[in-house]
Amino acid sequence: MSSRSAPVDVQRFVRLTDVPLDEAYTLLANVRLRITLHVLSACETPVSVDWLSETLAQWDDDSPEAIEIELVHTVLPKLEDFGILEYDARSGIVRMDNPVVAFDHPRAESLLAPVDDARDSTASTRSDYAY
Repeated sequence: MSSRSAPVDVQRFVRLTDVPLDEAYTLLANVRLRITLHVLSACETPVSVDWLSETLAQWDDDSPEAIEIELVHTVLPKLEDFGILEYDARSGIVRMDNPVVAFDHPRAESLLAPVDDARDSTASTRSDYAY
């Protein structure tokens, strides 16, 4: 996994998600989970797990396949358990209706550009942040 950081304002995250503070710190200790929150907070959902994996691979040293494995087995189920997003494992579709972290990255637009034409989603950059 990449050493790139993905800082999160924990107090804001707790306020927006109602996740208890101790559990928020435990969740947010996972770098890939934090990056996932950044990407999903910045794009229009629903998105496919394939698109999400390809997008996260732009931040990460791991392959999209390795990222997808962690997403479907760990990251997405945890976030769904806390009610932060909806994940349909059968269809591979992820929906997060409201941004929960601020997406502040100098390459934000290029990181969220479509990674290929086969994408099953309508993801685009959120322009209506309520920060």
